[in-house]
Amino acid sequence: MLGVIQSIEVIQSIEAAADLNMDGYKVVTDAHTFQVLISNGQCCCESYGCIQSDDDLSRFVGAELREVNLTDVALNKTVVEQSGYYDGDCGGIQFVDFVTDRGTFQLAVYNSHNGYYGHPILVAKDEEILLNETL
Repeated sequence: MLGVIQSIEVIQSIEAAADLNMDGYKVVTDAHTFQVLISNGQCCCESYGCIQSDDDLSRFVGAELREVNLTDVALNKTVVEQSGYYDGDCGGIQFVDFVTDRGTFQLAVYNSHNGYYGHPILVAKDEEILLNETL
């Protein structure tokens, strides 16, 4: 068990590294803090994308967090293709699944760019980096 979820909140403009600001979510349990972030920097006329969830996150506060999984886009291929983010000119997607005793909620990091720029994403548990990639 990874703890009981105390809060799930949106993070805006957190400084993750020198000259790297990020937006995303912070999931706090009574044992750990998880962060799912994307760089919010903009180059030229492109935008950095977004991070979102289609789930009602408030219903998971108080749930027992059992595991956190990085999910491949193939599991949601139809939805991804329809989103427009599946196209190489738009960026990429990383799904992060939080498995609880009340079911699973998913955070999706969508990169948006003009085919040239990428944006770093970061998934961390406390001080441990689980994923540090550029979409």
